[in-house]
Amino acid sequence: MAGNSGQGVAEQTAQLAKKEKIPTQISGLDSILGGGLFQGTNLLLHGSPLCGKKPLLMQFIYEGLRSDIPGVFVLTDFGYKEWKTKMASSGWDLAPFEKNGALHVIDCYSSQFEPSLQDEPHISHVPSPNALSAISLQLAKMQEKMGQNFGSYNLAFHSLSSLLEESTPSTFHHFLQFTAGKLRKSGATSIYSLELGMHDEKDVTMVEHIMDGVIEFQEGKVRIKGLEGASHNWHDYTIMPHGIEIR
Repeated sequence: MAGNSGQGVAEQTAQLAKKEKIPTQISGLDSILGGGLFQGTNLLLHGSPLCGKKPLLMQFIYEGLRSDIPGVFVLTDFGYKEWKTKMASSGWDLAPFEKNGALHVIDCYSSQFEPSLQDEPHISHVPSPNALSAISLQLAKMQEKMGQNFGSYNLAFHSLSSLLEESTPSTFHHFLQFTAGKLRKSGATSIYSLELGMHDEKDVTMVEHIMDGVIEFQEGKVRIKGLEGASHNWHDYTIMPHGIEIR
């Protein structure tokens, strides 16, 4: 038994040694991340409205798709049509990835105003941002689909603030803890956004505790907290038509 246990530890150590960061292909971000993100990372973007969290999330998904990494985007405060328009305005054509199944959108917003909306192969609708069980169900379906067809994948969640505002803190905390754990185990590299100044400090701390790291946005600068091998200094960034550039 002791020999088997030692062999198990050795195998785990060898697997960790082989683990490499996967580049996001976002200008400047990979540099301050120390090469990219480990598969299975849960990363939080925390900043004020309009600071660039949304463009970074969209860029993360699109650059992944261009690098043959499938993507899932969860929308809670605007719908699929608006999201696709925003993507197109940056020159990002999603049609090929919708057709080949590499992209899936979970729209938790639009059905509040158009209850008759029907799901499509690349879109799933959830009644509202506070339908946490329905969101969990759709995420589980995506984990199974992506795992069977592709293996690892990227996930972007915009925004956790919508869920936290419409749920009790304890319910939200349970949902996020379960979701982050499942995504990590399934091999998804996940980035979430949270609005600065909207929530109690203890609720923000709760979210950060679940994450593997945080990117903070403040007055045209970003810094990273918690991620192994990443720069913890403040870095300038610019929001460009094609996404974010970090210096």
